[in-house]
Amino acid sequence: MRAGGGKAKGSQFERDTCVQLSKWVSNGTLSDVFWRSAMSGGRATVAFRKHGTRHRNQVGDISYVNDIGKKFIDQFVVECKFYADLNYLGLLTGKGKLLDFWAKLKKEAKDHDKHPFLVARQNRLQAHVIVDIDGRRELGFSNSRQTLLISIPHNLYIYDADNFFKACPPYL
Repeated sequence: MRAGGGKAKGSQFERDTCVQLSKWVSNGTLSDVFWRSAMSGGRATVAFRKHGTRHRNQVGDISYVNDIGKKFIDQFVVECKFYADLNYLGLLTGKGKLLDFWAKLKKEAKDHDKHPFLVARQNRLQAHVIVDIDGRRELGFSNSRQTLLISIPHNLYIYDADNFFKACPPYL
């Protein structure tokens, strides 16, 4: 990959995720319910660190731009990660990028009284949606046939993103 290509790849992944989330919550009728947060959520992170101020709608990579998405963003911090190697094997060893991203997202979600919602993709693999048990309950999604992997020690459920958005009822 050319220098700087990773940033462009991640930005495009965030835009694609916004469209996918938008279609999901609108039953396929809208593609512009969600968009990328200012500074990929950095505005909320800085405000919380400096002043303890919570910019709840700006935390994470995705925020809503149409009120249909408000309920979802009120309950979830959405992060998007597209990396060459997320180290899925790290779920067995307890180390790796995916678990580092998950730990950081869980903390950020807890700081803002929300649930973590990670959309992750590794090169040459499909995207995955990752939530914890409480987020799964909040979504009302208990279809165990859609679950690819459960990591009890790390409290995460991994789903193929395309199948997740087809099978999980829209969060309205």
